[in-house]
Amino acid sequence: MLFVLADFKINRCSRRCYVQSRPLRDGESYFSVVVEQADELTRRDYSAESWTGPPEGTVGFWKGKMPEAGNRKMVLVPDPVLVDLLRRLGDSSQQQPLRYLLALMLLRRRVVSPAAKPADNPMRPQTDRKSDASAAANTVLMRLRVNADGSEIEVMPCVISRGQTERLETELQELLYCEAAE
Repeated sequence: MLFVLADFKINRCSRRCYVQSRPLRDGESYFSVVVEQADELTRRDYSAESWTGPPEGTVGFWKGKMPEAGNRKMVLVPDPVLVDLLRRLGDSSQQQPLRYLLALMLLRRRVVSPAAKPADNPMRPQTDRKSDASAAANTVLMRLRVNADGSEIEVMPCVISRGQTERLETELQELLYCEAAE
């Protein structure tokens, strides 16, 4: 059976070790898995010391870390701010990968959706007609419609190398999260 995790509700961290039935401690590393059981997806959390690898039926797993006590809670920046950021991030070669990842995140969260003219296939990127003719032949843009207001944004897809991932992950986290108001 093929699942797309974005289409299913996965519970938040239980804050308890599935094997040891104990609370996970502040700052403790843990592993979370999503397993298929009777056509349902269930999340389980394991302390690092209990982790022996993904159990049978695992659809996906990841490593996390419990927040430290006393640290301020971080929340995701509101969607309108993220859309504005997507618009304002330039298409420079340095900003392009970050802008592309932000666009993919907004697509996944259904803040934006693929846009198309009536005659176009909505999932087919449009040719960039702004650049010179030789570059335009090889350049495609992702056209996205902002669901809140119907406006459109064009984003240049790009390939992200392994060497860029750590830097981009840090930059994206800094852009996406802010301290919660008290």
